[in-house]
Amino acid sequence: MKENIALFLAILYLIYRYKTYKNVNKIIEDRIENVHRSFFKRIQDVLQCSKEDAEKVGLALDKYFVPLKSKFYKIDNNTYSFVDEGGFKGSFSIDQNYNLLTLEYNGVDLLALH
Repeated sequence: MKENIALFLAILYLIYRYKTYKNVNKIIEDRIENVHRSFFKRIQDVLQCSKEDAEKVGLALDKYFVPLKSKFYKIDNNTYSFVDEGGFKGSFSIDQNYNLLTLEYNGVDLLALH
């Protein structure tokens, strides 16, 4: 009898977790679609690269809290600058594999802090 009740409660818990995680995943997907896609598109436009490479650079920048509404500008072949809505400026450089080499934001080298 106790085993049946425990099994029943375990099944109810699994159903609850499935529905909860399904909702959380939907919220995360919506955020990626609505917020990050435009961020990745702006990066892709300035880098003139594929969507996958732009996402790689965008996720690396997002990891260091570069504002998602930043505007990007090309300085030279591998160096780019960005300005956020508050007017703070930053720059980053990448290698041929689209890995971050430097990242400076508001006068602070963020990669050196890592």
